[in-house]
Amino acid sequence: MSSGPAARRCIVILSDKSSGSSALQDYLVRYAGGRHVEKTRHNEHETLYWSKAASLLARPQEKMLDSEVPLAPERARADLLALLRDNLGSVPASSDERDLVWRGWRALCERFAPLFVEKSPHHLHQWSALELLIECMDASPEIAFLAIGLVRNPVDVVHSSWRRWGSQPEANQHEWLRAARNLQRLDGALGPRLVLLRYEDMVREPARLDFAHAFAGVPRSPESRGYLHRDSIQKWRRDPEFRFALASPVRDLALAFGYRPEDLASERD
Repeated sequence: MSSGPAARRCIVILSDKSSGSSALQDYLVRYAGGRHVEKTRHNEHETLYWSKAASLLARPQEKMLDSEVPLAPERARADLLALLRDNLGSVPASSDERDLVWRGWRALCERFAPLFVEKSPHHLHQWSALELLIECMDASPEIAFLAIGLVRNPVDVVHSSWRRWGSQPEANQHEWLRAARNLQRLDGALGPRLVLLRYEDMVREPARLDFAHAFAGVPRSPESRGYLHRDSIQKWRRDPEFRFALASPVRDLALAFGYRPEDLASERD
């Protein structure tokens, strides 16, 4: 992880849906000096920037449940141009589509300096989008980058998605599996530029976010310690209508991320 003297810093939160990325983004904006885009057609200040870039550059992508991703190249290009125009006032001049993607992201980091914070759960599902992000990080030494790999108990993830959007747990658990496998792979590719963080640790122990304050160069304030709450941890145990057991591959990977067998099952399984 590098903070250094860079005037422009960027934190990219990489997680599955319903994994606490909105809470983390809000925290970083409130307490670490972060800023996110002002205008986007998506919820929670999400841009889907790198997924759209992958579509624009004809990179392969996986179809996601309950999502428009992947977009057609023409739609992705129109969306990126609109995002840049709405947040920058104009679209950076570029020599080709790839150059547009790079210049656009750098311009967003400049516009929302000193710390641009982005979170789009779609990114962790698409290795091609992650590859583009890595390429941009490598090609932009003037920007200090930090990726936060945020992982949450898969039972909580599928329960939250089931309650919020009606997503079917049986299928949704495999979305979690794909995202978690990509996160493992990304850990090897990014090294110290990626910090793995479990949602449960983040909300239970405020000091777990000290690394983000160090990266941002903003000391932790006393009031920040009570901002994140634990109310959503294992909320599924209090829901008598929820009956679900994880598939073995999902359970095994959750165990590899440090979850205990008793965290993943109940007497109703």
